[in-house]
Amino acid sequence: MDPQRAAFVEGFALQLAQAGMQRMASRVFAALLVAPSDGLTAREIADALGVSAASVSTATTYLTRTGLIERTRVPGERVDRYATDGTRWVEATLVETQNLATMNEWLARGVDAAADDPGAVERLRETQDFFAYLIDELPRLVERWRHERSAVSGR
Repeated sequence: MDPQRAAFVEGFALQLAQAGMQRMASRVFAALLVAPSDGLTAREIADALGVSAASVSTATTYLTRTGLIERTRVPGERVDRYATDGTRWVEATLVETQNLATMNEWLARGVDAAADDPGAVERLRETQDFFAYLIDELPRLVERWRHERSAVSGR
């Protein structure tokens, strides 16, 4: 990886990590953002970042599960490739919406469990209300973004 790309990878990864993403996943994701269109193999990622194959495996599993990257196979190759595109944030946002819905179910259980403590119930319900708002609004926001993007790009 050339020095300019490497500097981007480390800088952007640091920002992602500060926002809460796992550090190695941040580095792998940033590397894939500046990778060739056909992506990189796990070995290529490890070599580019100077890390072990095991750490890349853990990071790619996480990133694939969250929808930020995609695992593909090029015909004739015997290894998987990992890639991302600029719209993967949309899928990740929708996955996060599903996670919020699951957490909201747990918050409802928490309300029941803490029914004898008004302060705890209030905290739990406020969190539930906020998550419910996000669950409702995030898909609308994504749809609005898609609509505006298609209007601008003609796609």
